[in-house]
Amino acid sequence: MSFYTALTGLKGAQTDISTTSNNIANVGSNGFKKSRAEFGDIFGSTPLQAKTVGVGTVTKSITQQFSQGNISASANTLDMAISGQGFFAMEAGGNSSQTVYTRNGAFNVDDNGFIVDSNGQFLLGYPVDSDGQVSDKTLAGSNKLKLDGSYGDPKQTSSITMGVNLDASSPVIPKDTIFDTEDPDTYSSTSAVTIFDNGGNPQSATVFYIKRQNASDVEADPTFKYDTKLFVDGLEITPTLTRAVDPQEAELYIDKFGNQTTTPQDPAYLLGGKGYPLYKVDDLGPAVDSTPATLHGLPVDTYLADGKTIEIVTDPLKFASTQEYYDAINTVVPSSNTGTFWGKDFLLVDVDESGPISIDIPPGTYNGTQLAAAVEVAVREAAGDDRKVQLEPGVDNTFSLDLKQTTGDGKSEGLDAGPIEIDLHGGSYVASATEAEEGLDMDTFLVHAQLKLTEAMNTYIQGTGGTTADNLAGVNATQIDDLGADGRLFKKLKGTAIDATDIPTGNDIFEVTQKEGDSGDANYVVAGTKRHVAYSNTDGKPAVKAYDLKTTMDVSDTNRYGVATTGANAGRPYISVLKTEFDDAPETVRLFQFDGGNALLVKTEISDFFGTEDISVADIEEDENQALNYRVYLDFDMNGADFPTFDGTEMPVTVLGKPSDHIEAYFESTEGLVDGVEKAFYSGKIVVREIQQSAKREHADDTTDNQITALAFTGTLASANNVSTLGLVAGNSELSTNWVDERDPTVKIAYDENEQRLTFDASNTSLGLGTGVGMNTFTVYSPAMDSGTNSVGIPSFGSNVEVSLSTDDLFLGNSFINDGDELQVANKRYGIEVDFDTVNYNFSIKSGTTGEALAANSALGVTSNQSASNVSVGRLALDQFGDPVPTDDMAYAFHAIGQGENQILGYPRLGETSDFIPATGLSSKPAVAVGAEALVDMANAFSITDLANENKFNIVVDGVASFITVPEGNYNGTSLAQALEKRINLMQHPTTGNPIGGVKVTFDLGLNNLTFTSGTTGGSSTFKVAGAQRFGLLDIPLGIGETAQVRTPVQATDELGRPLWVSPTGEITAKNEDFADNLVKDFFPVFLDDGELTFSKTGELTSPITKVTYEGLPNSDMIVDYSSATSFSQPFSATDVGQDGFASGRLTNLEIDNYGNVNAGYSNGSNVTLGKIIIANFANNSGLKQIGNSTFSASAASGDPELGEAAEDGFGNILSGSLEKSNVDITEELVNLITAQRNYQAAAKAMETTTSMTQTIINIRL
Repeated sequence: MSFYTALTGLKGAQTDISTTSNNIANVGSNGFKKSRAEFGDIFGSTPLQAKTVGVGTVTKSITQQFSQGNISASANTLDMAISGQGFFAMEAGGNSSQTVYTRNGAFNVDDNGFIVDSNGQFLLGYPVDSDGQVSDKTLAGSNKLKLDGSYGDPKQTSSITMGVNLDASSPVIPKDTIFDTEDPDTYSSTSAVTIFDNGGNPQSATVFYIKRQNASDVEADPTFKYDTKLFVDGLEITPTLTRAVDPQEAELYIDKFGNQTTTPQDPAYLLGGKGYPLYKVDDLGPAVDSTPATLHGLPVDTYLADGKTIEIVTDPLKFASTQEYYDAINTVVPSSNTGTFWGKDFLLVDVDESGPISIDIPPGTYNGTQLAAAVEVAVREAAGDDRKVQLEPGVDNTFSLDLKQTTGDGKSEGLDAGPIEIDLHGGSYVASATEAEEGLDMDTFLVHAQLKLTEAMNTYIQGTGGTTADNLAGVNATQIDDLGADGRLFKKLKGTAIDATDIPTGNDIFEVTQKEGDSGDANYVVAGTKRHVAYSNTDGKPAVKAYDLKTTMDVSDTNRYGVATTGANAGRPYISVLKTEFDDAPETVRLFQFDGGNALLVKTEISDFFGTEDISVADIEEDENQALNYRVYLDFDMNGADFPTFDGTEMPVTVLGKPSDHIEAYFESTEGLVDGVEKAFYSGKIVVREIQQSAKREHADDTTDNQITALAFTGTLASANNVSTLGLVAGNSELSTNWVDERDPTVKIAYDENEQRLTFDASNTSLGLGTGVGMNTFTVYSPAMDSGTNSVGIPSFGSNVEVSLSTDDLFLGNSFINDGDELQVANKRYGIEVDFDTVNYNFSIKSGTTGEALAANSALGVTSNQSASNVSVGRLALDQFGDPVPTDDMAYAFHAIGQGENQILGYPRLGETSDFIPATGLSSKPAVAVGAEALVDMANAFSITDLANENKFNIVVDGVASFITVPEGNYNGTSLAQALEKRINLMQHPTTGNPIGGVKVTFDLGLNNLTFTSGTTGGSSTFKVAGAQRFGLLDIPLGIGETAQVRTPVQATDELGRPLWVSPTGEITAKNEDFADNLVKDFFPVFLDDGELTFSKTGELTSPITKVTYEGLPNSDMIVDYSSATSFSQPFSATDVGQDGFASGRLTNLEIDNYGNVNAGYSNGSNVTLGKIIIANFANNSGLKQIGNSTFSASAASGDPELGEAAEDGFGNILSGSLEKSNVDITEELVNLITAQRNYQAAAKAMETTTSMTQTIINIRL
């Protein structure tokens, strides 16, 4: 058996050598896959044999090795290699339809254009559509890939792409320049492209670009604009009328304001065969703000030009000084009164036809800008939503002021007799008790409260138990001592109100008898001391002033008066007066002349020449001509004139000297009484009060405790008239004892607009240590309440704090809101503006809201009827006393109201409409600040406390800031919104006084948040809120209003300037008579401008955004696409210019990409995908049946092919211009060959040995 065993080894070695030799032989075959011989041993035994010897080997199989061969480059596009897994699929040639597979990518083209291998087998590919996408991925649907030598019929160009950059820095070509294709100065740039007609014949298409506008030329339209002209072989073709579309290519419409939409309110109107005006998208006009109604006044340069100022008065006693008074009596205003105007019923204003409102202006001196600001504040307040301060009787109409001293144990004690009680429902000359109870506006309330506070402090030290007059003039010694006010007391004498309809004019003097000290004093003057008060009313502005000296000018000799000619006083006038009635330091003198009842005395040359105002005294000396007299030199410029002479008919000259150091006189008013309150009130009464050393009375003196009358008016005036003509009552006027000056109170009340609370400021210099009063602290409180809070935020007893006088700190009330009746129930308007033009010197009043009258749905965003914003201005006619004329019914005419006239504002412009500018456009939008979702469920009740200041909100509306505090307590979302809304609407500008109003705060149940909306509208409206995160207000975005913008579309015109229309049949015409009654309304189609390109200032194309169609070619229209055009500051360039036409083409190039796409290029510019090469994979490559030429067929062992595309998952890439070489490693194969040879030799030797042994055995037997 060993011979046969060795023989099987010999055969195996022969097979191995044959396999290796085949590999070596195909080392240069493309796509060849080397083989490997695989052997198995032969073993035979029986069940009884435990150990046996094998009987040789047998060849099991010859297997292919499908590893990747090396890839080499090739110059042939059809040489392909697969990098990765997969086989090319081919159809066998001849009559066979067998599909075979190979890695040998050496292909070429046969005579019929098919791609085949060297055996004529056809390369298979997937069919593709016109876009190159595979349409069938089955083997049955595959195609033999074929290269067409020619492709397609000629195609006429229908579309051109003009991707050019037009130099933004190129100059503008004037519109009057005549275009000429041969003259480059008539256009900016040009680009050309070859196109084809329907026969495939080439033509030249040229576009000329003509710059018409730079981005900097028109501020409202910052764009670059170019006109275009398209010529084909010298023939101009023009663009057709093209609808403008949005980026989604939906057709655009415009409303009357040029606002664009793709869905007009009523699209049905376009379906009814109607005509419409022709509008181009580039001629819609610049976007401008909608405007409010504006009414300009007449120029007032007479009064307010070149920095001039005017005076506003509201004191009824001064009405006769005003322009309005002289208008009422139909008299020319004297020069001394030019520029004085009446502030009551100053103006009638009606905004948006809501009804006329008459406003008042506070007294003061104004320039034009200041007056405009004051009028604006007054109008806004009158048309706003402020409420009265209204106190409930018996609940919160009283409060207490207590002054305290610190005791030795560090505690403080108040006044022994109890605190000072103030009743705010008491009457004052500002408001009667009834008016105070019914409620007052904030300014009136503050002034009234200040007067009542000062009155209560004075009443505290006045007498008790007697008549009212006795009590006022008397004293309460105990309470004076308790206060420490002794030595600080003074007397005040008050007359009755002067009848404003019968005010004395001219000059006069009245006397006041003053008695000081105690009658038991050695130096007590029983008769008292005469003080003298000058009354003057020469210009309609009555005034009083007190003097200590009164005498008569000595005219007994001409040397008693005259003009000094020598010495230091040369050129100065002088007079002579008795020493006994004068002193040597009079400071000033005033000269009056009265006839004293003597009708023969008529001349007033002295007072006419020197006037009746104070004249400073330059010098005083003994009269050299009369030792009993002083010669008084006056600081008065004579301008070369002689001193007036006396002829016996000259009235006596009364001389007043030395402004009083003991009393002062004034007309009672509240001007400047409360900080921040410009409104003033007047009682019409003359008041005389003691000052300086005379204001240091002690209660023990009988002239102080009213046992002796300390101050009294005399019964006759210098003019011989009774003092009653000035409202004075001799011996029976109102006399009172006081320690607080009502014009400069020691405790001042004010309103903090920012915190919306009252403040109290007690003067340390009047009440503190070292003043005699000697208080350390003060406090203010209201009566303790079982529930609720004081209506004006004054803390209740027990919750009040003490404030140190030495630190000058304020006593701060709690935040409160005016919860009385509304001051203006109707006619509320917000954002009204008043301006003064410092160039043209006229005023203008703007309505505060924008928008003209529009029907519902007639413009974009107008869902309901929009009323026109409007403004009318005028004034009530006034009588000679400043009261409105009863017959003035406030009738309207030409935006004027009433029968009166306001000359300082220049209203009304009777019969004129040229200076009324109607409101335009759309209603603007308010500022809206939207809170985030609250952390607390505000739909249900929740509590607010002052912990972490969660009850405080920082609000800024239209630039006005305030810290809003809501009272602690239980709220829900709605009640918190209401609390905030009320408080926000009380805000006002701390400097200008402009009020905030119309704010709405709402709670959204679904979103659980708060929304804040301003009362004003437009871009200047802002709203900022900062509050607790608990309420969603920690950091919410700033709300900004929006001024509605509109355009004025310009209807297209023909060359004659006639407006163009589009007829119901689509014809462009300048004549619309046939369809004038059949036109669309409100919304109109909009078209592209013919051939115009528009670029933004950044160089991006903004119009047209669609392709433009041109007509004029013989057989078709032309579409030009400018979408990739730009206008940058770079030289002209044509970066993307192309067209879609071509002539009949022939194959010029072939390209096969990594995905197996077979792309053919043709001479007409066409690029066609012929197909996509199939890639096949097998589950078992080794099971493939080799059929020669590196080609395989599928077998049961390999399984069916899995078809795919190159570069898909599991399939390799196709490399065109490459070939996969054999995977035979020649070195490895030579080693294998040597090994197989040795195996062969060994097997042969085994056979030889076996034969020799066998022969030996035979020989032995033989």
